[in-house]
Amino acid sequence: MSTPSDREPSLLSAAAFAVTDVGFFQWDANHNADILTVSSSGLGLAWGPRKPRNKDAYYPPSWVTAATLAYMHSGQFQWDFVVEELAGGPIGVGFLLLWNTGPDWGFSGCFGESSTAWSFNPVTGDIVRGAQSIQGGLPTFPAGKGGTVTVRLDLPRDTEGAAWFAVNGTASEPIYLPHGAVIMPAACLMKEGQKITLADLWEEPSQGTG
Repeated sequence: MSTPSDREPSLLSAAAFAVTDVGFFQWDANHNADILTVSSSGLGLAWGPRKPRNKDAYYPPSWVTAATLAYMHSGQFQWDFVVEELAGGPIGVGFLLLWNTGPDWGFSGCFGESSTAWSFNPVTGDIVRGAQSIQGGLPTFPAGKGGTVTVRLDLPRDTEGAAWFAVNGTASEPIYLPHGAVIMPAACLMKEGQKITLADLWEEPSQGTG
């Protein structure tokens, strides 16, 4: 009898879910819980305050990833990442394709390192995939200031999809996504003290309930 760990990795398909089964639009409080703090609403996220376990000689780490409980598919979605505090460092916000074995954060675990993850850094104005900038020149946040990054997804149930990042009214070129993609919003915090809030989710499910 096979177990999930025995399965060949494959991307999740929208066909495996009911149209309205898209999870919860909030941060996963159990993901890197020894470092990150999620607000009672589930929408706010912070690196800190330090927990009793944060006494390791290598603390703080160079980065920490933040997952959500959403798995978006079969419709159109838009939401904001509101960066409340940069703490003097870069940050990554975006999304990953979901696999049957879980999200692929990349070899070293840094969001945007995998070929199935797209991360926007509002400090440099770059979209990163596979540890490489695939688009640059988007608006950046003023030095030391936060701001808002909007993500828009068009995820048809039966055909290829697309995604866009937007800052200050300027949208990226489309990012094309595979047939029936299932998407998880996520982030990568790169400085202790950084804070992000999820906001203004809009969604329009595909017609039908299959």
